[in-house]
Amino acid sequence: MQDQDQDAGSRDDRISEIIAEFSDVFAFARTRWARYAEEVHPDLRGVGMMVLQLVTRKGPVTATAISQMLDMDKAMVSRQLTKLRELGLVDAEPAAEDRRVTLLTASDRAQVLLDGIREQWAHAYHERFVEWSVEDLERLREGLHRFNASSDSRHADRPAGRCTPAD
Repeated sequence: MQDQDQDAGSRDDRISEIIAEFSDVFAFARTRWARYAEEVHPDLRGVGMMVLQLVTRKGPVTATAISQMLDMDKAMVSRQLTKLRELGLVDAEPAAEDRRVTLLTASDRAQVLLDGIREQWAHAYHERFVEWSVEDLERLREGLHRFNASSDSRHADRPAGRCTPAD
């Protein structure tokens, strides 16, 4: 029984340490996102950059889908999309199958700007991983993939989940 208690304590300690490490990763990413957002446009902020990145990767996409993927309130997503459209970074067109639905894509200008940002971002990460072996990188990738795959993609008790119908 004592070994189980020690194992549980050790596990809890490791999880606490992992949470602390994630906090450092988030701080690094948040700082970079804010800086890169300003490089895309001085009026763009980190949240707008997240929305733009998602539109670029997943587009054509709806505002509702963005809200769900980011687990963000639809009103906040709508404000970000309005700003991105004003800045000429996101294009919107009615869906062919249902003209009431608006599909969002990154503009050509946004694509060019984000390609430059991705190069900077990749360089920043390459610098951090310079002393890592391919095996180290693969273990990290596998662990993060496993961690990310274990989370629920929809949370009914959060803002995005409350705005969508239940399955």
